[in-house]
Parts: sequence; C-alpha cells; structure tokens
Amino acid sequence: MYMLRTKIRKLSGLICFLFMVLAIQAQQYTVTGGNGTPYLLENPGNRIRVYLVYGMDNVEISYTSSSANHQWYRYKQKALDREPVSCEQNGATSVIRNIEEGTGYYVEDPASGLNGWYVWIIDYSKYAFNVESITVKGNCDGFWLEGSPAVPVMYYYTPSGSRMTVKREFDVAYQTLEWSEDNKYFSPKNVQRTLTEGPYSVKINDSNTIPLCDTEVTLSGDQFAKHFGVEKSITSDTYQAVAVEVHVDTTFIMDNAENMTAGDGEYLSAPATVTFRAYANDPVATLYTWKIYRSDVENGAENPLVEYRDEEVDYTFTEKGDYTAVATVSNSTGECEAVSNSIEMKIAESDLQIPNAFSPGTTPGINDEFRVAYKSLVTFKCWIFNRWGVQMYHSTNPAEGWDGKKGGKYVAPGVYFYVIDAVGSDGIKYNKKGSINILRPKKIDDEIIEQ
Repeated sequence: MYMLRTKIRKLSGLICFLFMVLAIQAQQYTVTGGNGTPYLLENPGNRIRVYLVYGMDNVEISYTSSSANHQWYRYKQKALDREPVSCEQNGATSVIRNIEEGTGYYVEDPASGLNGWYVWIIDYSKYAFNVESITVKGNCDGFWLEGSPAVPVMYYYTPSGSRMTVKREFDVAYQTLEWSEDNKYFSPKNVQRTLTEGPYSVKINDSNTIPLCDTEVTLSGDQFAKHFGVEKSITSDTYQAVAVEVHVDTTFIMDNAENMTAGDGEYLSAPATVTFRAYANDPVATLYTWKIYRSDVENGAENPLVEYRDEEVDYTFTEKGDYTAVATVSNSTGECEAVSNSIEMKIAESDLQIPNAFSPGTTPGINDEFRVAYKSLVTFKCWIFNRWGVQMYHSTNPAEGWDGKKGGKYVAPGVYFYVIDAVGSDGIKYNKKGSINILRPKKIDDEIIEQ
C-alpha cells in the first residue's frame, strides 16, 4: 500500500510538471512593426528572446496566454528593477505600443508566474553595417581586415542583469591557390568565409585558406542586413600575398635489373640518382633551397652534403647510409618561409655474388647468361677469359650479363675464367677471380670451338 501511494504521488507530480510546461509553452510573444519582418534571436538559457527591428515605426508586442489577466513590465538592465507598462487587453491577448529601443519587456502571467520568457527590442537601423573603406593586412600565417567606420556593438541585458553581445556574421570572399597532388599543380580557388566576430582585426589563419596569390577581398554583411534587405558590400584594393607553401616530389634514376638485390623495398642500391623537385606558389615564392644531409650521423642537418638554390636538383647517392632531403622556399623579402615534408632515403650496403655455371642457348630465360647478383656497387669491371687467356667478354655494368657468345657465335662449353674488380657503397673493395662453367651440347652449328 505504501509503495502504491508513493507511485501515485510521483505520477501526480509529473502531471503537474507537464501542465506547467504546457502553460509556459502556451504563452506567446509576437513582435511586429518597423521595416520588414523582425529578426528573432533566442537565448533559452536566460529565457529571453531578442528581436531586431529596422526602425521603430509601429513596433508593438502582443502576448497570448491561457490567462486573460496580464501585467506588462519593462526593464533597462535587470528585470527586478522594473516598471509597469500599460497594455490593451483583448481576451487572452494583450498588446503594448510606444516600444522603446534597447529595452526588455515581459508579462507577469498567473499561468507561468515569473518563469516565463522575456523580450528585448533592438532597432537595427541604429547599428547597421555602414562600411566606407577596408584595408587588408597580412603576414606569413594569415590576414585580417581593417575598416572604417567601426561597427557598432549591439547589447542586450538578461533578466538577471548580465550584458550580452549580439554576434554578427560577415562574409569575406577572396582567391587563393589550391595544390593538386595528382597533377603537381597549384590552381586558383575561390574562398568564402564567415566571420562571427569583428569583422575587423579578426585573423583568418586557416592553413587551407590563406591567400597564396595576390587577391582582392570583398566584405559583406551582416546577417541582419541581409534579412532586412540593406546588406552592404565593399571590395579592397589588391592585397599583395606574402604567405608561401611548398610541396615536393622525387624521381629515381637507377638500374632496376633483375639481378640487383635492393631497390624495390626500404633500401636503394647505389649508385642511385634522385631528381628532387619543389613546387611552390610562384611568383610569391621566389627563393628555393634544397638541403640533403646524412641523417644517421651526428649534426648531419647542420653539415649538409649539398645546398642547392633552385627548384630542382639531381643528386647521386654512392655511399651506404640514411639520408634526408628537404626543400625550403621563401618570398622575395625572406619574411615568410615554408619547409617541405622530409624525404627519407636509405642506401643499402654492398654485396656481390658470382655464379659458377650457366647454359647459354639451351634454356632461354633460365640461367642462360652469366650475371652477378649485386647491390650498391658504385664501380664495377668484369673480364672473362678462356683457358688460353683470350678475352671473351668485358663489362663495366653489373646489370649486364654475358650471353656466352664471342663475335656473335656461342663459345665452346667448358671452363672459363673471370676477373672482377668492384667497390661498394660501404667502401668494400671486391677483387674476385674464379672459374665459370659453360654447360651446353657440343654440336651446335654456330658455336666457336676454341682449340
């Protein structure tokens, strides 16, 4: 029984609460007059509705509730410092006229008590955006506007006496450049931004929308002026861009032979020539510097292997190690600078493996050439002789192979001798001598039989 009574009390309380909410929601303020439809801003946390009107001609506020007994009040800074206002009552609706700008109004309604909403009236025509001139200022990481005259600030007071600022929204339009990674190209991009503060001295420093080219800036607004059909717009003189942006790309020029055992993964096989290319927002960016240094040694960045002042540089890596390349660009004064992403490269240690047999002319594509397996050989010389010391083959490229021919015809099967001199990226010197066996049938019409 006790639990039932408790549930009934809770249900009764909920019903009362719902009736109270419905009573509050039933009350309604309506503001009319001025030039055009009033603009409504709501501040639910402080139970206040701010109406912006354009001019005070014929401005009036009406109130409708479930109760026919309305008492109006107005205040300047705090609802408790109120004074009564006469109204015209018509059933459950009452109307007040002779409204004062910059004043709060509310009804003390038996249906809602003191928990109802409040109304504040602002004559926007007194605070309209009437810009006469703007100037664009900027630096390396953004830009801002300076203009005149100053934009008037609109305030209202909450019932508790807190002064609140009405936020304006202004639109700025200008042009910048947008980088395309696929096309390796900067293309024009139109930008439109909304400023919720200012609009003057508010720095626009979003990295994606900083002007990267000379541009005019158009300022228009605010949202209230748009609503009333009195929006103002002004365009600046051409702003001389100073911000710079850089992107980089590489092209590798090196052997990609099947018998090379590095180059497809993390490591490159020396000698590896790399073309480094920097792209920036010309003509704002005028000074280019490429720096290449050893990143696996102490103070490598402070002691670069090369500093090259151009958009593009070719560099050949011949020593084992870890390397970093980075591009820096700046504008003509050097005031603004941008540094690219680092390009990391690893040059493999050297290696040389020599086969001991091959079978030319018998199994095409399968062990039919004499080829070394190698990586990071910066110099290479190979000779092959027959048993009488006659030179059969000579090469300075480890990617090449001997097809077992002399003068266009296959040599006889048997034992031949090689001499190889090479130097690796790690300084290792290879002086190799040994024999190689040619395996193939003895009778082939185009063979050369060495006696």
